[in-house]
Amino acid sequence: MAVDGEFLRSERETFRNCCFKLSTFVYKDDDSTRTNLNLLLDELTAAENSQRSVSEEDGNELLLKLSSLVPFHQERLIAKVCQTITNFKLRHQHSVSERCLDALLDFCIKALQCCQPWSHPDILQALSASLHDNCNRVGKYHELLLGKQGILVQLTDDGVTDEDVLTGGVQCLENLTAKLPGQNGLSDAHSQLIFSIFLRLLHTVPTQKIDLIVQCKILICALRGIQNLLLTTKLMPSDNLGPLLAGIRAYMFHGLSSNQLSPIPPSLYPTPMVQYDLGSASPKNDKSKSDTKEETKDAPAKSAKKSRRKKASKKETDKEKDSEVLSANSPVKTETETADTAASAASSAEDAAATFQTPWMKVLSSDSEYSDTEGGQASRVRSMCTKVRQTAFSCFHALAKNLDKKIIFGYWSSFIPDTAGAGNSPQNQTLFTSILKDPSPMCRMGALSALTALVDRTRAFLAQAEENYQVRTAFVPFSAVLGSMIKELHRCLLLALVAENFPLALTQLIKCLGTLVMNVPYHRLHPGLLTRVIKQIRHFLNHRDPNVRVACLTCLGSVVSIQPPLMEVCHIVQPSTPPVSTRIYPTDSALSQKPDDKAASSDSGFSSFSTTDAANPIMGQSSGQSSGLNTPALAATPGIQTPVFSDQTLQAFANDTSWIIKMCIRNVMPQPQGESSSNWRETSMFFEPLPVRLESLQVLANLTNGYFPIIRKSVALLQDLIQACFEDKDPIVKLHGTKLLDELTQAMLQDIQKQAQDSTAASTITLQQVQEFWECLLSGPLPTMLQLERNNQVRANACDCISNIGPEVLSHLPMDRRVLCITLILGLTCEEDKLVKSAAVRALGVYVLFPCLREDVSFIADAANAILTAMEDWSVNVRMKAAWSMANMCDALALNRESGDLEFVDEFSDMLLLKLLTVATKSSQDTDKVKSNAVRAVGNLLRYLTERSLGKSNFVSAVGESVKALVKNILSGTMKVRWNACYAISNMFKNNLLPHGKAEWTIEVMNALSSVVKDCKNFKVRINGALALSVPRERNAYGSSELYASVWESLIEALRSSEDISDFAEFRYRDNLTDQIIEAIFHMLHLLCPEDLPALLPCLQTKGFILQAFMEKLRSSNAQFLKGPTLQTARKQVEKVGLCLSTGDDLVAMQLLTEICLTHADTDEEQENRPAEKSAFMQIYD
Repeated sequence: MAVDGEFLRSERETFRNCCFKLSTFVYKDDDSTRTNLNLLLDELTAAENSQRSVSEEDGNELLLKLSSLVPFHQERLIAKVCQTITNFKLRHQHSVSERCLDALLDFCIKALQCCQPWSHPDILQALSASLHDNCNRVGKYHELLLGKQGILVQLTDDGVTDEDVLTGGVQCLENLTAKLPGQNGLSDAHSQLIFSIFLRLLHTVPTQKIDLIVQCKILICALRGIQNLLLTTKLMPSDNLGPLLAGIRAYMFHGLSSNQLSPIPPSLYPTPMVQYDLGSASPKNDKSKSDTKEETKDAPAKSAKKSRRKKASKKETDKEKDSEVLSANSPVKTETETADTAASAASSAEDAAATFQTPWMKVLSSDSEYSDTEGGQASRVRSMCTKVRQTAFSCFHALAKNLDKKIIFGYWSSFIPDTAGAGNSPQNQTLFTSILKDPSPMCRMGALSALTALVDRTRAFLAQAEENYQVRTAFVPFSAVLGSMIKELHRCLLLALVAENFPLALTQLIKCLGTLVMNVPYHRLHPGLLTRVIKQIRHFLNHRDPNVRVACLTCLGSVVSIQPPLMEVCHIVQPSTPPVSTRIYPTDSALSQKPDDKAASSDSGFSSFSTTDAANPIMGQSSGQSSGLNTPALAATPGIQTPVFSDQTLQAFANDTSWIIKMCIRNVMPQPQGESSSNWRETSMFFEPLPVRLESLQVLANLTNGYFPIIRKSVALLQDLIQACFEDKDPIVKLHGTKLLDELTQAMLQDIQKQAQDSTAASTITLQQVQEFWECLLSGPLPTMLQLERNNQVRANACDCISNIGPEVLSHLPMDRRVLCITLILGLTCEEDKLVKSAAVRALGVYVLFPCLREDVSFIADAANAILTAMEDWSVNVRMKAAWSMANMCDALALNRESGDLEFVDEFSDMLLLKLLTVATKSSQDTDKVKSNAVRAVGNLLRYLTERSLGKSNFVSAVGESVKALVKNILSGTMKVRWNACYAISNMFKNNLLPHGKAEWTIEVMNALSSVVKDCKNFKVRINGALALSVPRERNAYGSSELYASVWESLIEALRSSEDISDFAEFRYRDNLTDQIIEAIFHMLHLLCPEDLPALLPCLQTKGFILQAFMEKLRSSNAQFLKGPTLQTARKQVEKVGLCLSTGDDLVAMQLLTEICLTHADTDEEQENRPAEKSAFMQIYD
């Protein structure tokens, strides 16, 4: 070792001496100088050096010297200098100064312009090395390199025949695309130009007579450059997406033994169109084409034989489908891993070493790593082809992740099979060709990552999938194609799960399954898919690689997160072993088994769960059986969709502890290791890796959220687990423990509320049990954690948990526990941390609506003061939660007043009420997140105001400011703010003590509501506007007759415009909008006075037909509105007004109103009494 160190020091000293000689070298145009320089450059290149051999400043000086040392007519020396620059940049990853970079680029560009073509490869290598990691600093050279006559454009043109020149040019283009996010890079025009060059190379390189290894280098650079453009620019190749996908898809299988090089199709199409030119077929197809005449002679005989073969082999088809991929997969892997073991090991070692280098260094790696023998050359070709495939998958992954899902979804048929087709032709190759048959584990990982990105966030597109069991149909609906594709995805992934043995690829495979599970609508498919997934996944739950175990738990969490909840999932979750003790800590009998006996099943690293599968008929059944064999709900005939679970059905099957709960608790809690002891407390314990523990807690949280009826009997176990998490030293475990507690308390609260609403609802958890649960938590580590925990996120989550206690439980808790909850929450509202403060303020907003606290004046006053303080916080998140809590508290105030709680109204402070109104009005001018709840609070406060408060002048001015703020928010802001402001106005109208119709703001309010209900594009805003106009109970609220007529006319106009739908998302609200507008119209007619008729006459004459047409629609559809009280009271009011008319205009207006209101009433009564008309068929039959 000392000798090696001495040798390295001498080499570094030699390198420094060479650098010094070169820095002082003076070039003279004679033979001796050229010879000396040549020798010096060779000595500098051959010397052993590292990054520590020379400083960054000295390195820049050396590069500056090299770039200005030799005149350009000395091509051989120029090439030697370029080789030296390349080697120096490759070995020393120094950042170069601006001056040095400019000198290097000027030198390389001028050398390319002046020197002979034979020297261009070395110059391009030096240029590529200079551009590496500097693309954000070379903007002034873009035009020289990428302009219309740019150097790199010319050197990568179709006419270039020199392989090394083309390779160097493509490497330079790739380095121009590599930039970090946030840096200035290429312009859009230059990015598009480079993309077009790369795309052209993908399609033309295989057709040129270029060495296969050079082809691979060019393809790697092109694919990597496209990936860089997709990741670092806004370039989305919508116009060239088909050709790009065609090229990427072809190189996913580049160099596979089963893939014969075939012409790349010009484009892929987003529909199942012809994607390949039938004229350019393979020689095999040409041969079959030439023999067509001979085959047609024997066609009748052959077809008869084929029909007999079909009948004979029809029964064997299903068995062969599942085995054909594995049978095709096995030879490929065994040949590669046995015949070429040494070559594969060398290739894998090279891949592993290359991961520590930059992409540019990988391409520039020396070819001397491979021997010149036939085997070494074959290994080198295989390695380069593997890198091409790997780069193609990375490029496709970037494309699938960044492209709009609705665009890439149209190309699924080119990458995902929809049937278990045989053969391996290019038309049938999909991502599963690589997943199942590629010998490189890195390529299999790339294919799985690409498939994961392709499937992710496609739930909305797969929502229409269904299975079709009809064997032959003239037309296959797209929903059936989707169902078949989903089924094939499951089948192929499960086959790959059986065959895969590389841990990293296995982890990615299970993650891909989990992503698929999250996006598939299983309630529209036949049961059985999820059962087969869990049956395979359970084999890896005890895998020795913790990453595999985490992936399995993630997949399991996806299964128990499926919505709507399914009966198949319920039976998967059911216990697979006999009931065990409900204690978390292991018993003595459990300790007698060594941990090694549990995990060590075979050398493969995982347990087969053979005992559990045998004990569980659901998990142990064959894949062809129905997943619901044990339950009538799932033992269904083909064609029945997977049923959604019902709570009553589950009660008979939820008597035991689920195997998932037991497994997750075992993962979270400490486990014994070493020799067993008579006392488990004396046994040394070990924890699973932290990711396994956290993912187990996440699985339990998902299970609690979606399938709580199954785990009701296990609440005590989960309670022990949560308390153990709270006592854990790791804050991340505490955090996930609070998330589990949040889901559990929400589920228990919903369970209690359902039971209170419906006494017949099936429930095994009682109010007493929930009360004991909370008493135990409040007596345990929860209060201490809220007060003393250093991790603020944990405290914030614990606040959310306390808000889930519910009014029923809180009212039954002992007084000291109730006071503890309130004191903790009020105290945490004064915290400086925004997470804790916002969570505490939100919990107050929940508590103020509890009946047991809502009537407590002291608590409401304390809560109001805490909320008002939070409304002045600098954090938007705190103000948003405080505004929501203030709106809830104002709801509570209005409820107290309407319920007749006069004692509360008398005791509540007017000063505090005025402050609430002032702060709410001010907050309605805050950000949109705060406004939406602030306007709701304003409306509730205006609804609450009493006669005592309105008698004070400061309240009168505050009311005017509040109404103006509401009007402003009705006319502008986000849609949520606008519909909340309309709803606030409707609340204001419910307080008859306010001066409706007399105040100055009446006209502004009515005009704002009329404008919104008539012109707003959002139908929910218009619905709330019409709702507000139908609230006033007195005619004076609508102002003068002219204002009344104006509002009524705007409602008629809104009725007409409700048919104009610009956004299809609003279509589902159209019927609600028309119903609410008609309700408002006839509500106003219910308050009609004789003085309003002259103002209504012009509207009735010009637009009355609109209302009449809608009334005709209601009559033809026999709508419930025609029988409702609003129309009846409006008719009576119109008749009453008509009895006291004298002038002609009033009579004309009354006649028009009568035609609209009363004529339909007579028609409806006649229609009810009239016998049903017989159809034409019945008349003929009679």
